[in-house]
Amino acid sequence: MCCLPLSSVDQDSFMIKIEPFLAVDSTQMRALLRHQDGPVAYESFCAEEKLFNSGWLFWQHWLPCRYQLAPSVYVAKEDGIIVGLISLAANGKGGSCWRIDHLVVHPQHRGRGIAQKLLQYVFALFGSQGVSHFITEISCQNSPAMSLLAACGFRRAARLVHYQMPSDWQLPAGEIEQTAGSSFRWAKPEDQQSLFQLAQDALPSDLRFVYARKPEDFFISEVSPDVWQWNINRLIKLKSWYWVKQDEQRQVLQAAIKVTAHGQGDFHIEFIIHPGWQDTSTEAFRYAMEAIVRLHIKGIVVAKAYDYEPSLTDLFNKGGWQRTGEFLLLVKEHWLKIKNSRPLKFANTVTLPTIAKPAINLP
Repeated sequence: MCCLPLSSVDQDSFMIKIEPFLAVDSTQMRALLRHQDGPVAYESFCAEEKLFNSGWLFWQHWLPCRYQLAPSVYVAKEDGIIVGLISLAANGKGGSCWRIDHLVVHPQHRGRGIAQKLLQYVFALFGSQGVSHFITEISCQNSPAMSLLAACGFRRAARLVHYQMPSDWQLPAGEIEQTAGSSFRWAKPEDQQSLFQLAQDALPSDLRFVYARKPEDFFISEVSPDVWQWNINRLIKLKSWYWVKQDEQRQVLQAAIKVTAHGQGDFHIEFIIHPGWQDTSTEAFRYAMEAIVRLHIKGIVVAKAYDYEPSLTDLFNKGGWQRTGEFLLLVKEHWLKIKNSRPLKFANTVTLPTIAKPAINLP
């Protein structure tokens, strides 16, 4: 537990206590989450249920952050009442980049510096354990939050749009599903390294450095040849799966489609297109839509397109997908400053006498 004073602009005599979230405070936290302003990133929405599970794993805060199992949640309390919270989770197996999913302060306690204290707390705690980058997605409509994060050292890395597939979407009349004869296939465990390399090539160089992904981040489950006949509940147990397209001549992946099942009727699709094969975007988009229909996936299906993926943005717009929000991806670099070594300087120069030519004695 850490006890931190309020900012200098606050005139109250109370102290704000920042401590790990406990399960006994679930009711207060659930009420506080209702005060989030503007649209919320899809990953943050899906992580809300995990926040309450972390209350039973309070002992994980005694471990180094790289060993924590659930999202790390910290609450700001005043007289035992939760007035703010922050939650974050590792953005991959590397452990050097963490994603802030929630930063909420009760409306009656805003303007007192509580959000800054929560951010400073996690920066100091996780930064001291080797975390070098923090990322978050913020709605473009949330101007106060953007100003706060900019003041705390965040910078804009990308702009993205969230889309949702219409619930009544169907294949155009007269067209036949082509998934069986498509060049895309289900990914196999041996594709893990190639999939990692594809994801690295698809990212801009600065984000590639920020995310610091590893091949272990692209785990691929083994599926049987009759996977197309699987029940949807059996697929959900996989939690995620990939469809990939491979260049047989070069033995590299041109594109991949990742489907993440957050639960029954709750799916997220991610397109990974190699910059050298952008023309495969249309084929990947078409394949994903046909596969969703063929697997009888029902419910909410969402996806996102970044500003460095203009071809995907056009496909979502032309395909009739609904725009659900526009967000900014913000990044903060957190480095421990190391003093530069200074060269030694002598007050007085030392002059060495010249060495005479050695004499040569002949017998």
